[in-house]
Amino acid sequence: MATTKILYIEDSAENRMLVRALLAREKYTIVEAEDGLSGIEAALREQPALILLDINLPGIDGYEVGVALRSFPMLRGTPIIAVTAYAMEGDRERTLVAGCDGYIAKPLDADAFPRQVAEFLRGKRERVDERKEAPFLRELNQRLVYRMVRQIEELRRLNEHFVRRAGQLEALHGAVQGITSELDVRTMLEKLLPALGRAIGITQMSVELTEPAGLQVSVKSEQAAQMRSVLTEDGEANQEWEEVEWVLPLVVQQRDLGVMVVHSIVPAGAKGDEEQLLKIVASQVAIAVENARLYEGVKRQMAELRETQSQLVHAAKLAALGEMAAQVAHEINNPLTSVLGFASLLIEDLPSDNAMHEPINLIVTEATRARDIVRDLLDFSRQRPFVPQEVDLNQVLKEVIGLVRHQGIHGVTIEERYAEALPVVEVDPGRMKQVFLNLAHNAIQAMPRGGFLTVRTSAAPEEVMVIVTDTGTGIASHNLVRIFEPFFTTKPEVSGTGLGLSVSLGIVRQHGGTIEVASEIDKGSTFTVRIPRPGRVIDAEPLGCA
Repeated sequence: MATTKILYIEDSAENRMLVRALLAREKYTIVEAEDGLSGIEAALREQPALILLDINLPGIDGYEVGVALRSFPMLRGTPIIAVTAYAMEGDRERTLVAGCDGYIAKPLDADAFPRQVAEFLRGKRERVDERKEAPFLRELNQRLVYRMVRQIEELRRLNEHFVRRAGQLEALHGAVQGITSELDVRTMLEKLLPALGRAIGITQMSVELTEPAGLQVSVKSEQAAQMRSVLTEDGEANQEWEEVEWVLPLVVQQRDLGVMVVHSIVPAGAKGDEEQLLKIVASQVAIAVENARLYEGVKRQMAELRETQSQLVHAAKLAALGEMAAQVAHEINNPLTSVLGFASLLIEDLPSDNAMHEPINLIVTEATRARDIVRDLLDFSRQRPFVPQEVDLNQVLKEVIGLVRHQGIHGVTIEERYAEALPVVEVDPGRMKQVFLNLAHNAIQAMPRGGFLTVRTSAAPEEVMVIVTDTGTGIASHNLVRIFEPFFTTKPEVSGTGLGLSVSLGIVRQHGGTIEVASEIDKGSTFTVRIPRPGRVIDAEPLGCA
């Protein structure tokens, strides 16, 4: 006989042990998670009957976990109960507006706790008085936005670091432009050292590097013997000249790259001046070595810089959209629920021949569309984890097309061509259904006068492909590069939010895949979804082509 499953998200091992002991007597199955992220994953995986949530969690706190859990449709009916030692004024209300259905204070009452849990399992729910809810919602919103701002600031800091680094490397490249055109460090040194030796008049010079370890390059002046002849005069030491050895560190930004050893014959008393000159030379050699080593690194860092800049822009959009979506959900979802509920009751109570059926059905249709717009906004603003499974995309598509056929296709003929023995892929089936359903609906909407919708699958060594083709109105070439942008739509103003393809692209990319589109006006469009087979990677391709 299956037992009731309860998830407890708590970072304290002692508290988890206590709750497990108290609830084990009641024959509950306890699933544990020690932080917010693993708790969210466990909730999606285990589908518990009740979630006990500590608020003071490391990383993301219980308020954020509550909001995240409530964003998943599969968990919306699951009661979430805050179990916390927070005892400040308003803590109960803060947990409830964050998505919790109840509040149990610590320390736990060993006798009362099982009874409290049973009451919530039987349907008990606590709510905040609507008249007092607004300030707590604002506080929660500010908390979430503040966390987003902190993440944006961290990305901005990284961006500034990469910009500075790129500027430094560009300046280094200009300083020794003629030297670092050779990417190989040894070759560069073999060309550089003789030129330096001739310029400053040394007898011998060598460079030994620690990065790359053990690399050593030495040069010796062709005039070394002739230069040494000045050290003696008539068989005796010449006091006007001396041979000196310098060991100079090669340092770039306080990091040791190795040493440069120089032997030179200098006039007596000129050792100090020569040493200053050689320090400048050593500095330039170090820069040349660093440039040669990091030349390829520049390209990599510039690519990371562009990615960071893109993340900054996207994060800023999401911060604003997340705040707006929370307000929209609160202000619109409640009245929409009432409108839909009462409209459904009216339809049930009306005689089948009553003339009011048509206007009431129109109310239901328009309210449902408004609710879907809110849902699309929330889908776009959230970064939700997905749970991959080994899935046959043929089966996923058959279920999607079955749904499409039942929703009315207005003169559109659907043709299904499924590859035999299609390899399985690791995807979240629910998220992929959302992608294919969006593509199918877009195709049907592009054929208001009817046409043909073809859905087919195929496999390649690296990937599995799903191709959705319609014979609709097509997409203008200047719009192809924009159709995946948030809020961009080619449909009439009342037909969509412009978020469907953006959300779909995000889902496919989260699975390591790509979406490509080809279209021609008055002939139709083809969307190709590529999903990598397990253990493979797809190189990113252009999203749109004429």
